[in-house]
Amino acid sequence: MTEHPLDAADAARLLHSGQQVGQRVYATIDFRTQALVQAGTALAIFVYVSAFLFLFGGQDATAVTNAAAGGYSFSTTLLLPILVLSFLTLGVRDTLRATLLSRHPSLSITAGLVGIIPFMVVAAASIFGAHYSWWVNPLATLCAAAQPATLALRSARNARTHPAPSVPAGTRVALSTQALTVTVAVGVLFGLAAASGAFRYGAIVGAFVMVLLLVMLALSTTRWGLSAVGAEWGRAQWLGFAASFGLLVGVTVILVRTPFDAPLIGIAGGLTVAAPLALSAIRGSASREGSEGSPDAPAAQS
Repeated sequence: MTEHPLDAADAARLLHSGQQVGQRVYATIDFRTQALVQAGTALAIFVYVSAFLFLFGGQDATAVTNAAAGGYSFSTTLLLPILVLSFLTLGVRDTLRATLLSRHPSLSITAGLVGIIPFMVVAAASIFGAHYSWWVNPLATLCAAAQPATLALRSARNARTHPAPSVPAGTRVALSTQALTVTVAVGVLFGLAAASGAFRYGAIVGAFVMVLLLVMLALSTTRWGLSAVGAEWGRAQWLGFAASFGLLVGVTVILVRTPFDAPLIGIAGGLTVAAPLALSAIRGSASREGSEGSPDAPAAQS
C-alpha cells in the first residue's frame, strides 16, 4: 500500500478532531468537585500540621512527654482524621468523575512528597529536643499544604472554562445500612480518640481506636469500606466530618495546652466531637436523577 503524505488540509482536520476529543474528555470531568476535594485536603493538611507543630514543635522531649496524659500519643489522635479522609476521597473521585489530570503526574507526586519534607524535619527536631526560630513552623505548614492547594487552584480554573453538565436534582434518600453504620462508627471513633487523652490509660484506648481504624481500612474494597462510604456521602455528611475534624483538633489542643480538668474536658469533648458526624448519618444524602453518585461536593481530596 502506498502511503500518501498529509497535506495542510488533512493536518488541519486531524488537529481539529484531536481538539474535539480533548473537549469531550474535559466535559466528562467534574472540575468543581475536584477543586473542592483538593482544597479540602489542603485545608485538612494545614490544620493537622499547624496543630502538631503548635503542640510539639520547638519543645524539648520532657515538656512534650509531660503534656496532659499522653505526650506524643496525641500525635496519633491528630493523624486519625487525616487517614480516614484519604480513603473517603478515593470513592468520591471515582463516583463523581473527579480524576487528577496532569501532564506530568510523577512531577505532581514528587512535589507533594517534597512539600512534607520540612514538616518531617521539624517533627524529628522536636522529638530530639532541638530548638529553632518561630518562623519555621508556619513555613513547614505552608509547604505541606502547597501541593493540594495548587492543584485546587488549577481545577478551579478548569471548572470555569469547562463546567460540568448540570444534572437534575433528585430527592433526599437515606444512606445505605453500610454507609450509615460506618459513618456513625467513624464519629464514635473520633469521639473516643478525643476523650482518651484525658485519662491515665488513654494510650490503651487510643491504640484500640487505631486497631478499629485498621479494620475499617482492611475493608476498603468492600461495601463497608471508607471509599464506598465517601462515594455515598452528601453535603450533610461532609459538613459533619469537617465539624468533627475541627472539634477533634480543638479538644486535643485544649487537653495538651491548658490546665483545665482533663477528665471533664475529655468526656465533654468526646461527645461534642462525635455528635456532628454521627448525627449527619441520619439526614441522608441528596440524590440526582440519572447519577450514580452523590451530587454534593465533599470537603477534601488527596
